[in-house]
Amino acid sequence: MNPAPRRSSLARGALFTELDGRTAEILLNAATQRHFASGATLFHQGDAPSQLFQISTGLVRLTRVNPEGEQTTLRFMGAGDLVGCVAVFRQVAFPATATAGKPTNVLCWGSVQILDLMSRHPAISVNALNTVGDRAREMVDRLAEMTDKGTEARVASVLLRLVGQVGRHGPKGLEITTPVTRKDVSEMTGVSYFTASRILGGWQRQGLVWLGRARIVVLDPERLAQVAG
Repeated sequence: MNPAPRRSSLARGALFTELDGRTAEILLNAATQRHFASGATLFHQGDAPSQLFQISTGLVRLTRVNPEGEQTTLRFMGAGDLVGCVAVFRQVAFPATATAGKPTNVLCWGSVQILDLMSRHPAISVNALNTVGDRAREMVDRLAEMTDKGTEARVASVLLRLVGQVGRHGPKGLEITTPVTRKDVSEMTGVSYFTASRILGGWQRQGLVWLGRARIVVLDPERLAQVAG
């Protein structure tokens, strides 16, 4: 059983940043609360952008299938993140598939509804534009990683990004836990699974990371940041 978040905790995250109380209440009242079981799909790649989601609790994985039918993990998203924002704001088809990586609660707005709220409340529009700008900057950074960095630097960059997105402090260090896998790391880095596993194994022997069956723990983020450049 995954209880819904308390109302007091819902008015947080990307769209609610620095909103005054009245505007935040209007935005929250317009939302529908939804629950997705682990493995459930929020939307598929190519679907019309009919809804915008903001994660309250849980985890969402974004994946994309290329023309050759190969699936790639793009990113993971946690509490406070907007899912599908670029497609909804630009009114283009969803470029990826969003799947709940664990039981996930979200706030949901219809695309017409959220665009109307943005037009009537400039502060909401500012938050939306800032979020889109952050996603664009992330894509530029990832493109730069693919073209400018060596293989180990790319793997290190992906691990640090995952720590920022879905990491948590644990007894050993900064944990990147299931459902994130070594296969996800290889896909997000653009290297083979064998290469990613070899690099991670080498780092474990050097004390940079610890590898478990269902998790990766970053033991020395400073050294890893040096590898990432």
